[in-house]
Amino acid sequence: MPPGAAGLSRVLLAVAAVLLFVRFPLTAADAEEGGERGRTPEVFQQIDSMLEDLTEIMGFGPLRPVKFATMSKAQFHALYRKRMKKEHKPREIRREVLFLRLFGLVPEDFDYEATVLNLLGEQAWALYDYKRRFLYLADWAPPDAQQFALLHELVHAVDDQHFNLMKYVDGATESEQQLARMAAVEGQASWVMTEWAMRQSDRSLVGNRLLAITAASATRFEASQFPVYDSTPLYFRESLIFPYTDGLLFQHAMIERFGADGLKRVFRQPPETTQQVLQPELYLQAFEPRHPDLPAVDPPRGFKSVYDGTFGQLDHRILLEHHLGDDDRGELLDKWRGSRFEVLERRRTGEAALRYAVRWADEAAAREYYHLYREVCERKWSGLELVDHGTGRCEGTVDLGHVVLELDGEVVRSTEGLPPAAN
Repeated sequence: MPPGAAGLSRVLLAVAAVLLFVRFPLTAADAEEGGERGRTPEVFQQIDSMLEDLTEIMGFGPLRPVKFATMSKAQFHALYRKRMKKEHKPREIRREVLFLRLFGLVPEDFDYEATVLNLLGEQAWALYDYKRRFLYLADWAPPDAQQFALLHELVHAVDDQHFNLMKYVDGATESEQQLARMAAVEGQASWVMTEWAMRQSDRSLVGNRLLAITAASATRFEASQFPVYDSTPLYFRESLIFPYTDGLLFQHAMIERFGADGLKRVFRQPPETTQQVLQPELYLQAFEPRHPDLPAVDPPRGFKSVYDGTFGQLDHRILLEHHLGDDDRGELLDKWRGSRFEVLERRRTGEAALRYAVRWADEAAAREYYHLYREVCERKWSGLELVDHGTGRCEGTVDLGHVVLELDGEVVRSTEGLPPAAN
């Protein structure tokens, strides 16, 4: 990725996009117990009957046989490392870390690569590699988990045969768009897997939004039982689980509106933002954000733009929850209308700075966010005390640089980390 290009270097997302893996309702104790290593799971004998069930649920089925095999934990980890090294250079990972630090989402000593590998290694019970078009089932997965894991990945395999998942996911131009498409892919597999399980007891998600919400909530709760996941910074947890939980609810909304054709619609018309996933009515309207201009600041000599992109509705939800707690701010967040960020770096000295702007639906929402983000800034910049300069501007200085926060109608802008003279 060239300096300044939009953010496909969010490594966790990019690795997960290639390796479409499953979450299902198991406890951490089940994970530790594991299955019988070195033996071909009997669950593979159910593939034909599962594909028949999927065809009935989805309205379309496999075009050709699905290739599958088991994989050891060592092989899983080796595949993750290989993909990470192949897809991302060290400098791209370092720029991603700068982005996360400037928004205060990870600590200074954060080990990005180890976190990603440990998190994916803990969470993957099965995966569909759409570049190889091969389905893998973990040979240590508990027997009770194998059915759900295999079913979930079979949905990916069938979707891939009809819609080319590599082309679909890689067609995104930046991480916000890629995460939205991942939510369509994983949300569909999660919805179909849950519907398949419901039908085993003569129930259905169709016409029952409360049941869909319960399923999504159960997935979130069960994920929190895994120690690596639960101890990982919120940004990684939410980015990883979003496609499975909010994606399931997004797919459910499409089913309720279009019936089985809603399963095809999400591939023919991909969601473009996490906002469209969180607010399906905006997806149906093909609503596009209006990204505001960044603060008009000329960076001092030596500072160069190294990373920029969209900071979406999900990003803002994570940001506020990380710094201010999990209060319900859904009414405000639904008024997100566009946002951009840019990371600047003076490599010689190790200094880094942030330019950021976000547009809201109206001035009242922007004013509310201005005060919330002011509190965020004072929490993430140690020792910072912002001083008012009028009703819509405040600023302050700490050792790491100057911070300026401005309210301009429906837009909130900030410049953080540059020397005071630059502001």
